[in-house]
Amino acid sequence: MVDAQGRGVSATVTFSIEVELGWGVIQYDNLDVLSQGRKAETEALERLLELCDELRIPMTFNVVGHLLRHNPLVTYDASHEDGWFDDIPKTGPENAPEFYAPGLVERIQESSVDHEICTHTFTHVECANVTNETLQWEFDKVLEAHEDFGLDRPVSLVPPRHSPPPRDILKEYGIEIVRSPRKRHSESQEAPNRVRLAWEILTGNQPIKRPRMVDDIIETYCTSFPSLTAPFLQSGQRKPHPVFRVIPKIVRRRLHRHNLNKSLTAAIERDSNIHIWTHLWETANGVQWPLIRSFLRRISESKTKEQIQIKNMKELNSELRHSR
Repeated sequence: MVDAQGRGVSATVTFSIEVELGWGVIQYDNLDVLSQGRKAETEALERLLELCDELRIPMTFNVVGHLLRHNPLVTYDASHEDGWFDDIPKTGPENAPEFYAPGLVERIQESSVDHEICTHTFTHVECANVTNETLQWEFDKVLEAHEDFGLDRPVSLVPPRHSPPPRDILKEYGIEIVRSPRKRHSESQEAPNRVRLAWEILTGNQPIKRPRMVDDIIETYCTSFPSLTAPFLQSGQRKPHPVFRVIPKIVRRRLHRHNLNKSLTAAIERDSNIHIWTHLWETANGVQWPLIRSFLRRISESKTKEQIQIKNMKELNSELRHSR
């Protein structure tokens, strides 16, 4: 892509939206972040897709594979930890829309913009913390679900909770690009870094960094916390942490708007990349959405001015591999 003066436009923005719903929160006893009957999340996806159609913004939607199903598996006999499937409703979309959501994926497919639908594993496992046998079951089921749904075989993976799978597993299943945080702390390091993490969240410390190939896998870099939404504002149906609530809400809103615009400006000035992400459920309220809408309009204006290009993960992967 070149601008009006014939110069290459290399600043690139990528958006990824995690569609995990109940699968992403049940293991952490956080189902209350979701709305009753998934109503708010369904509405949130609809308004996001409508705006993306209007502004011509393609996104990557990384979907937990089980959400593609209209009914439960015949058997859940797998090598996951004991009890992994015990609390999962063995019903379907009508009775358990948090765990079966084929209609949401069909709605993404209906968009006039060519969004990418990639994988977030089949049941939202933390890839570095399970056996290869479990991962192989997960990816076998992902490929089966995508094929049954009429989707392309996924080449992009967003690992749940940024937990990276072994490279040999990625290559075995044709995964060519992964989203990766700038840095990932182990569980033992989490507590000592809470103050630092809170500061990074408040300042919107976004990595401005080009994707790179590591052991034949493309890595695209993001924050360890959601960046399209603000963790210091209401996320889904959940209030922010008390440490953030001492700051007036109007200040927090202005801060998030500033952080997003600052990251975009930095990417343009450096001719580099930013990867902005969130969970679908976090957008499902009236606090986050106005800020998202405003930022996406700013993105569209920057694209119109030929300051940026917008690429999903699959397009990033193709671009980098073809340039080698």
